[in-house]
Amino acid sequence: MRFLFVKARLGWPRTYGHDVHGYEMMRALAALGHEVALATDEPPSPQALAGLPLSGRWVLDDVTPDPRPLALSYLQERYRSYWGIPTRRISALKHVVDDWKADVVVVVGLEILPYLAGAGTAQRIWYAADEWVWHYVSQLRADPRGVIDHVKAALIKGFYERAYGPLMDRVWVVSPAERRAMRIVSGATQIDVLPNGVDTDAFAPLPATPAPHSAVFWGRLGFGPNLQALRWFTERVWPLVRRDTPDATFAILGADPPPEIAALDGRDGIVVVANPVDLRPEISRCAVVVMPFVSGGGIKNKFLEAAAMGRPIVTTTQATRGLRTPPPVSCADDPRSFAAAIRALWADPARAHALGQDARTWVLMHHTWRATAMSAVQSIASR
Repeated sequence: MRFLFVKARLGWPRTYGHDVHGYEMMRALAALGHEVALATDEPPSPQALAGLPLSGRWVLDDVTPDPRPLALSYLQERYRSYWGIPTRRISALKHVVDDWKADVVVVVGLEILPYLAGAGTAQRIWYAADEWVWHYVSQLRADPRGVIDHVKAALIKGFYERAYGPLMDRVWVVSPAERRAMRIVSGATQIDVLPNGVDTDAFAPLPATPAPHSAVFWGRLGFGPNLQALRWFTERVWPLVRRDTPDATFAILGADPPPEIAALDGRDGIVVVANPVDLRPEISRCAVVVMPFVSGGGIKNKFLEAAAMGRPIVTTTQATRGLRTPPPVSCADDPRSFAAAIRALWADPARAHALGQDARTWVLMHHTWRATAMSAVQSIASR
């Protein structure tokens, strides 16, 4: 099959989930022998494209638009304008689809749905991964200060998904919970659950001796669920850890830390590393990975990355939802139990090492991008 992926931009470093799963799905489909092409608003950097065997690549502003008029409903047109997508780009995509003879058009990201109007007769797929109304609703309890903003965002995204529902032949999401929410919100009927994979070659165990009494967390630090996880951990869990282990250290790694996270640097054994070039060496130097999520949906890429690197993980139940099978981790949902789980792994390095090895084995069995791409192809072929 000929797959044309459409993104506003293919970012580097891949700090956004849609950059990760878009890139990895393209690579996995190409490895299965399918032809894969890419159309974007902006020219991707060489680093963003590295390793992608593309059969075609277009920057839509450089393509002559198809002269045929677009058929958008009133709400679809309003949202096209809301996201600031010029109609000429959608018409340019129509030209690319026809010229390249794409069988499937996969739009990746949140603001990308208006491009479905340019997919022509190709099968139209939204690679949503997470359902966005559910994403915002999940944050209401964890962030009461932001209730109005979360409700407003959920309403905007809900009407947006519903408006473009008629243009979706299929939707790809990462978990059954996302599928249920997507069916209710968008009205889409063909929704495939495609759990995320992980690049187990890039994220592999490194030869390093972890520092005693150390923990690490990473991600896009201004992202709502990550921010709420860090608030819960640093305010309610970490003081309990430091009370019993005064030399404990906690590394926070990630892109664009907001002021409240940056202000933690140097306090109570916490180190904040902004925009690291490579996360993996620092992750390997820490004895325990923490996943203290209290909101959000989908699958956490960082969870799969930690497992692939063979790191012992202490997590809340929230972070394990959506995974194919229960992972080998230490799980706790209240501050006292979470702190105790961290200290228990620090006190037993042999158990921590074995838990990390089991995590690596688990992710190789259940969360590879090849398996995810094969499921995607099977779902398309069965329509």
